[in-house]
Amino acid sequence: MQRVRAEDLTLSFEGEAVLVRAVTRGIGAKVPAVAVALLAFHSTPKTPEDVLAAFGPRMAPLADGLADAGLLVAPDDAATTPVFFGGFGRVDVHRRMLQDAVRVDTYAAAIRSAIKPGMVVVDAGTGSGVLAVMAAKAGATVYAIDNTDVLDIAKEVVAASGVADKVTLIRGDFSTAEIPQLADIVVTETFGALALAEGAARDLQAGCERWLKPGGRVLPGTVDLWFAPIGSHDVFARSVEVFDIKHGVDLRPLRGIATTRGATLSVTASELAAPGALAMSLSFPRDEGGEGQISVEVNGPIYGMVGWFSLGFGDDAVLPTGPSDPHTHWRQVVLPWATPLELSGTLVATFTVTPDPSDRRGLEVACKWSCGDQHGTTMHRVR
Repeated sequence: MQRVRAEDLTLSFEGEAVLVRAVTRGIGAKVPAVAVALLAFHSTPKTPEDVLAAFGPRMAPLADGLADAGLLVAPDDAATTPVFFGGFGRVDVHRRMLQDAVRVDTYAAAIRSAIKPGMVVVDAGTGSGVLAVMAAKAGATVYAIDNTDVLDIAKEVVAASGVADKVTLIRGDFSTAEIPQLADIVVTETFGALALAEGAARDLQAGCERWLKPGGRVLPGTVDLWFAPIGSHDVFARSVEVFDIKHGVDLRPLRGIATTRGATLSVTASELAAPGALAMSLSFPRDEGGEGQISVEVNGPIYGMVGWFSLGFGDDAVLPTGPSDPHTHWRQVVLPWATPLELSGTLVATFTVTPDPSDRRGLEVACKWSCGDQHGTTMHRVR
């Protein structure tokens, strides 16, 4: 029997233990640090005999434990995302989002401005129901769509808020869910890293084509992607050098992987090598990605790039998520380089953002850059 590690594992160190999560599967386990070596070993399918030969008999029970936790799986199951939607049914996810006052207050203001009494509104991905209730209190008839068990909670929220007569809850996917009348507005908060990493754009666009009246609109309707060079070694350390020797376990082989993965971190304006620049403006949900360029002046060590987004609601209403903006739960996405470089002059970087073909909730971010006679290309997976 072969096993391979589940895709898209995330690691966080907690004292002498490591918390390993498989977000798309809704699972996780706290394991000893040495288990990271086993997970790294299972980057390709391995048998229990392979584990025995490489690590000896003492590691076999730990490998079995990782399999029992769902972190090592059959090769055919490695790329599946069985709880693509289910993860959003957890209360802790909604706690984190509702604690983001910038997010909630910006949406509330946009809804008050755009939605008028008598309108029909679709809340796509209603979650806890907070946006649906806001729209109903603005006088709209609301159809709140979600595909998780959180709808049971949303039902209670809607009733407790006194708008049960105005909100109809519908369980289903955006691509197939139907409503009995056309909508004036679709409101949604289906945004992840670099906005698009939730992977909802394509299905949401299919839904909007069915739900919206001619001339109807989506809130928010635009996504701007911004990028800047990183000038701080501390950011590089947090995203790459965190993989070091811990308790006798040499995790440095993971640094190569870390330089091809986006890391969601809080970056300050002082950690940038140059101010952020707008790379591309996308129509949401029509655009699943795009291409754009920045040109900035640099002089010093560059450790990679960092990206963020802003959501446009119309009438100059914007929800920004950059290093100089009020903190949001989205933070920023660090795209570390394998080797930091000293650069001086005009740094020109072209970014191409596309859906990750192997990950329903992922993006691929390609960057081609040049500065004087130096140049390079990078590719990062972001989710």
